[in-house]
Amino acid sequence: MKSEEIARLAGVSRSTVSRVINNYPNVPQATRDKVMKVIKKYNFEPNVSARVLAGKGTDTLGLFLFSIYDKKNPLRVYGNSYFGPFLDAVVDTGNYKGFYILIHTIYTPQECRYIYQTFSQRRIDGGIIIGTESNPEIETVISNTNYPLAIIDYDPDEIKKIMHKDGKIVVINSLDRKGISKCIDELVSLGHKEIGFIEGRKTTYSGYVRKDEFIKSMNRHGLELKNEYILKGDFVRDKTEKEVAKMINKGRLPTAIIASNDEMALAAMDTFRAHNISIPEDISIIGFDDSPVASLVEPSLTTVRIPFYTMAQKAVQALSEMIKGKAEGLLHYQVDVELIWRKSCTKNKI
Repeated sequence: MKSEEIARLAGVSRSTVSRVINNYPNVPQATRDKVMKVIKKYNFEPNVSARVLAGKGTDTLGLFLFSIYDKKNPLRVYGNSYFGPFLDAVVDTGNYKGFYILIHTIYTPQECRYIYQTFSQRRIDGGIIIGTESNPEIETVISNTNYPLAIIDYDPDEIKKIMHKDGKIVVINSLDRKGISKCIDELVSLGHKEIGFIEGRKTTYSGYVRKDEFIKSMNRHGLELKNEYILKGDFVRDKTEKEVAKMINKGRLPTAIIASNDEMALAAMDTFRAHNISIPEDISIIGFDDSPVASLVEPSLTTVRIPFYTMAQKAVQALSEMIKGKAEGLLHYQVDVELIWRKSCTKNKI
């Protein structure tokens, strides 16, 4: 059905139908109701291409997921403890706000150009970027794009230095320092002094911040940092398994270990079990994310909960305001985190 037919059935002009579809304010309510009644009766859907050509939006947001590492894992995006919950949250909150969500996975730094291409092709009104690495390609996108962008997990000070002069960017981070600090405080209160750490990639903002706060919190408590207990997991399961096995084979373990995400914490738990090391009797473990599986494993995983839905809501709301022209420049939000205490931690018995 074309807009001309809607106009005929409603007894109005074609331009009136267009004003109703595009939600112009200068349409009498009685006329709007008459047109909407016909639209609903015949399930009319406006042509998106025509809306774009007319200078209207697409009501679509792009969700760009960076999955440059862990290439051998077929579940590295949708089964990922971070990507999976965030993807669900964006789709749910985006749909609630009336946006379609176009999902695109970035597998190499060079594919960052697809972000700009999707905007320039006018397929989306705003974009959400998650899992970004600090590299020249993403910096090029940030510095050359003046379209509405929400970036999850990035240093706002770095963006401020390079963003487009007419850029519209919202940065959303979780309070990772608070989360790591709370982990150290709780472990110390349980008598742990030898605490290890499985770090993520330092090319990510969260990877850098979580390790930096681990070091600062250990120093604050006067605890020794032992290099053999700091493992490079890079947020990846198979690398974590190898690093943990290497530490076990050296014959010495910390009494507790914190992982920069749940994916690595769960990999460490599996590796310890494979070597007949009991959790939490022999070693306590804490993760970061509170992924859906964290409460289901045995023993259930103590972890720092990131409020994915709150982050998604803030991203979608900020983009909606930017698209409407009600916000511009650089915005920065930080969402609170919570330590969820479960069965993978206990008092130090040594």
